[in-house]
Amino acid sequence: MRSIVAGMLAVTLIATLLVKRDIDEDAARDFTAASEQIVVRIQERLSAYALILRGAAALFDASNNVTRADWRAYVDTLRARDAVPGVQGIGYAALLRPDQVASTVAAIRAEGFHGFDVTPAGKRSVYSSIIFLEPLRDRNLRAFGYDMLSEPVRREALERARDRGQAALTGKVVLLQETEKDVQPGTLMYVPVYRKGLPKDTVEQRRAALMGWTYSPYRMRDLMQGILGTNTENYDNEIDLSIYDGNAPDENALLYRSRSAGTRSRETGTVSRILEFHGRLWLLHFTHSGAVFGKSYVAVLGTAGTGLLITVLLWLLLRTLGDTFRRAEKIAERLTHEISHNRQLLAESEFRWRFALEGAGDGLWDWNIPSASVYYSDRWKQILGYAPDEVGGSLDAWSASLHPADKDRVMSTLQQHLDGKATIYSCEYRARCKNGEYKWILDRGVVVSRDAGGHP
Repeated sequence: MRSIVAGMLAVTLIATLLVKRDIDEDAARDFTAASEQIVVRIQERLSAYALILRGAAALFDASNNVTRADWRAYVDTLRARDAVPGVQGIGYAALLRPDQVASTVAAIRAEGFHGFDVTPAGKRSVYSSIIFLEPLRDRNLRAFGYDMLSEPVRREALERARDRGQAALTGKVVLLQETEKDVQPGTLMYVPVYRKGLPKDTVEQRRAALMGWTYSPYRMRDLMQGILGTNTENYDNEIDLSIYDGNAPDENALLYRSRSAGTRSRETGTVSRILEFHGRLWLLHFTHSGAVFGKSYVAVLGTAGTGLLITVLLWLLLRTLGDTFRRAEKIAERLTHEISHNRQLLAESEFRWRFALEGAGDGLWDWNIPSASVYYSDRWKQILGYAPDEVGGSLDAWSASLHPADKDRVMSTLQQHLDGKATIYSCEYRARCKNGEYKWILDRGVVVSRDAGGHP
């Protein structure tokens, strides 16, 4: 009888651990997916900010003389605070030779800004000066006229934008807009402005053609609240986020930390992602606390409780020696029902996930790289005009559908993500339908896991 009781306890322990393992694995996948969503939101918003500054730079290509009124009208029309909240301002800094400083100061003072000057004072081989900045009030007045080339961190980003002809983020700085209260880490984004009609094919040509930069300063806490919005509230009790300038968790390089990050007594899960934006790296470190991310251990307790109850009942049944076989058979049926019920719950959870995805009209394909097998959902097949039983389970079914003109680009984009060079895989291409016609497809995905060697 002791061996039977011991065996039942062992079964209960194993069943409990298996249920817990499934919940933990499901929670880990959800946590990783939620973290990736935040990474995508930040990346998309930074791209939107860069697009705004490129649009501002285009003003200079469209006009022979951009005035302060033109700049104010552009920013007012854009309504940047509503479209992309978190922007401290949108400005233009002119590149000045030493012999241009005095005339520039005089011209701006003639506009009514009698206290305007290029700051900080001192002789330098080249200057920049913030001459347009909207809204030109409150904190932004502190930056009016500032020479950003005079500060090393800003200068590095200004020169990187100039030489590459692309948007560039600075490292961690303290903005001139900061006062003594509520001081936040800051960063700035620059887009170069070149003179019309001059060649810009080489670094030397771009340096010769440079006339200034459009830029925006960002206070990091304001920026992140603008990017994530109420999404931070949804994850507040689940996900904590810290952002570092660079690829290492250095407290001196801390740009942003959610209000609960660093205060938890126990971290139960972490995910780190590196976001690259035009040559600048940010390390995003996600943590969550509590028993399990977004899940409950009720099923674990239920399994353990059920197993212990069955063990006690079996012991009592063996002690009574009455109708042992019949009662043991009922207990086995009950245990089978419990296990079946747990499996049904897991199956229903997977069904809801697939239903939510495909209910939105998206097709799903899941590539198991080591086994070289691919699962294609019925909706995926339907998009290309196939019946559920007309597409095999190999990658060829997908790659063969690619338009010849798009195939190399798609494969290159996919390989970059597999190699870890891109945070997500996202590509638009044409796919051949069953009837021979081509249809445009937006394909997005992410590597779920990698082995010890970093292979997906």
